[in-house]
Amino acid sequence: MKSKFGKVILAGGVLGLCLATNATAATIKDLQGAWTMNGTKCEDTFKKVGKTIEFKDRTASTSTGLLISGSKVTGPNAVCTTKSVKKQKDRLSATLSCTDSMIESDMTQTFKIVDANTFQRFDPFGDNMYVTYQKCDM
Repeated sequence: MKSKFGKVILAGGVLGLCLATNATAATIKDLQGAWTMNGTKCEDTFKKVGKTIEFKDRTASTSTGLLISGSKVTGPNAVCTTKSVKKQKDRLSATLSCTDSMIESDMTQTFKIVDANTFQRFDPFGDNMYVTYQKCDM
């Protein structure tokens, strides 16, 4: 479950970022940076090392952050590559190829942009269930 949960969080981050910038293409070049779940402080999740941002402790079970660099999205338990992003009404649907320490799989996540610094990642099992992410200004 930890692996699947990590992939879902990671995929959600990618889609949310795409929504936050009104991106409708497969690229996430404008979505670079660090994001964390609403209610989590960026400084508790990330640290700045020179000009880069890194997880303080990526293996921590409480880490809820996402780092976007190029087409890669790194979360606490997995690394995903964005394969495609499609617009669906007021939401985006992203297809991701994710790998953790044990398995590689493709998945789709749906997101909605709230504003330039906020997005919602929807649970695949409930249209009214979502997690909110905030962009970290570091």
